[in-house]
Amino acid sequence: MTVKVNSIENLGWVANFQTNQSFHPFKTGEGEIDSKKAEIETSRKEYAEFIQSSYPIYQRATPTQLVNKQTNSINIVAGVYYNLGTVNGKPLNGTPLASGGFNSNFSPKIWKVSGSSIVTPEQEAALKMRQYYSLPERQEANEFVAVFMSLSRLAEGKKSVDSMNDDAMFAQHFPKFAEGIGLDLSQPFTINGKSFTYSQGTLQMTDTED
Repeated sequence: MTVKVNSIENLGWVANFQTNQSFHPFKTGEGEIDSKKAEIETSRKEYAEFIQSSYPIYQRATPTQLVNKQTNSINIVAGVYYNLGTVNGKPLNGTPLASGGFNSNFSPKIWKVSGSSIVTPEQEAALKMRQYYSLPERQEANEFVAVFMSLSRLAEGKKSVDSMNDDAMFAQHFPKFAEGIGLDLSQPFTINGKSFTYSQGTLQMTDTED
């Protein structure tokens, strides 16, 4: 007997297995079923998030400004389409994903459909957008995105101030990134409610969580 689970459209997930019922009785544990359901649900959510984050990129929507200049504060929320400054005069916009990573207009994600040779309209649009920027521009954009993601992990408590200060990439690009988004490093600033200062190349936290 052959059992095939049809691939879910655009999810890139295909499960096929074969078993000979006369010699290998078909047995599926409840835990295995629950695990597979969870895997499918996770894949659905990731694909839905990917599609949602791609819409504002392709539609050239107006992004949310990352910095509130009145309070010199940053508020990072997954799923929000932000402006991260400019690269060679070109706006760098994108969305932090709850599933991890960042979908930007400089290097829009391309969701590959496993086993399919058909190029989707989304894949074609992503390729055209990627080709609009030069390699050095994409590299600089990736550096700014890396700074942004480091700040996001810092706000979530997944990265320490010490590790940020030991990160050569962050030390090199953070001042220029801050200038591009309008963050005043000469003054205290907050990221998701946590207070920081930056002086002589050193980031410091000025308060602690309860």
